[in-house]
Amino acid sequence: MKKIYFILISALVLNACSNDDGPTPSPFIINLKPTIPELVFPQDNLVCTNFNLEFDWNQAIDADSNSIVYTIEVTDEGNFRTLLFTAKTSENSHTFTLEKGTTYYWRVQATDPNGNNSGYSSIRKFFTEPEAGVNTIPYAPTINIPQLGQTVTGNTTTLSWEATDPDNDPLLFDLYFGETNPPQLLTENLNNPTFDVQLNANTTYYWRVVVKDNDQATIIGQVWNFRTQ
Repeated sequence: MKKIYFILISALVLNACSNDDGPTPSPFIINLKPTIPELVFPQDNLVCTNFNLEFDWNQAIDADSNSIVYTIEVTDEGNFRTLLFTAKTSENSHTFTLEKGTTYYWRVQATDPNGNNSGYSSIRKFFTEPEAGVNTIPYAPTINIPQLGQTVTGNTTTLSWEATDPDNDPLLFDLYFGETNPPQLLTENLNNPTFDVQLNANTTYYWRVVVKDNDQATIIGQVWNFRTQ
């Protein structure tokens, strides 16, 4: 009789110590898509005679802090069925050599390492000048102040540059400025090669100037930078 009691008690103990639910499953982790890139340059309906053209867009944001690869697509058809140029890059810009007298459309998509794609950016259309030799593009702008890599003080500064045109055409300037590289468009169609900007302390700023003549011939300046104390 004691033996029977011992067997019953042992079975109850073993049953109480067992896990009827089995192992706890690992939580399901959702990997989010990157945000959609925002196009910067070339602008919509721009006429360019600079055929070695740099395309710029703002960096997409990935909530999981994953690295991002961008796919840029350029076509002469608004439906993008046939691509003339395409590339993948981890940078926020890419340069293509374009044909004269062509209407182009472009867009960008971001992808994370897990293959999650953002939606495509908005589509922009621009044109290349058919007779580039008739009108000479302006010379690339040169920096005045602040000098490249300079450290400036105060909460404002004046950005100043110089630009000339071989045909002596009147010039307009689009100014790109901000804390990201490439910088975002701040203001456009300036008549004078200066502009005052507000600054934050201990910050690196990036800026560039796009020079346009009255025939919309365009030259894209390099990205400059300076720091604040």
